[in-house]
Amino acid sequence: MKKITAIIIAAAMAAVMLCSCTVDAGSENSAVSTESTQAGETLTGDGTKSPSGYDKSFDGFVQYMTDNGFVSGDGEELTASIIGASQGKRFTVSSPVSKHTIELYEIKDQTSAEAQRVINDARNDGSFHLFDSTETVTENTIAAVSEDGSFLMLYTDASDKSETDEQKQKAVEAVENF
Repeated sequence: MKKITAIIIAAAMAAVMLCSCTVDAGSENSAVSTESTQAGETLTGDGTKSPSGYDKSFDGFVQYMTDNGFVSGDGEELTASIIGASQGKRFTVSSPVSKHTIELYEIKDQTSAEAQRVINDARNDGSFHLFDSTETVTENTIAAVSEDGSFLMLYTDASDKSETDEQKQKAVEAVENF
């Protein structure tokens, strides 16, 4: 009975996570809060600020990503424990070439099996698998983890424009260097 209950809970958590990670950032009916960016603000994400001047906390990570132009505003709080993280925020961002979402997470307990798997998958594959699934979060999502494994970014952009590749790469490098 405990196994069945655990399977049902895991399936429900997977469904919630998949729904939160696969939202089409360009959809007018999107459940993602657009209040996370200032009205009319367009971000370019240049990644020119060094991580050395930032506190190695979740607030420091968010500020670093904000100062580098990848996110802005307060973001939307997320249920981070599903992926082994302690906290997370989602930002809806407009750039000159696309509208996308960036999720930022802090992973305090890197010893949990879920956190270790997410960190390893992000480093090895640029994505990760939910629970024991063979499916990655979404084909439009890039995962990047900081050098020490404490911080994770999910960058979701359904745009097929080649101009977005450079911005995605800059965001990945910024996270990996934090």
